[in-house]
Amino acid sequence: MNHVNSLIRLIDQGLSTQVMLNDGSMLPRFRPHDLIARGSPQTGVVVVRGTVCPDDGAPEDRVIPLCDICGVFSERPRQAHPADPAFLGRNPVPRGWTTLRARQG
Repeated sequence: MNHVNSLIRLIDQGLSTQVMLNDGSMLPRFRPHDLIARGSPQTGVVVVRGTVCPDDGAPEDRVIPLCDICGVFSERPRQAHPADPAFLGRNPVPRGWTTLRARQG
């Protein structure tokens, strides 16, 4: 199943989500920042990069290959998790990768 449209909507609206991985684990409060691809989006590797915002503890940067995601579930956040302005500074787009979607502003 392709979750790109859901992730793009969440990136554009600045909302967090709950992601289910193929191994059955869940990532609650995942705030996607961008989608990037190595090679063409149709045949290459596509990953979503973002931050997991736990109830306690510091936020954790995560990179998740799209092929590892089996579910994207919208959350009704009590508050939106804002984009981290330093995220892209800590995680520049690697050489040879292309940004497919990133939050503007």
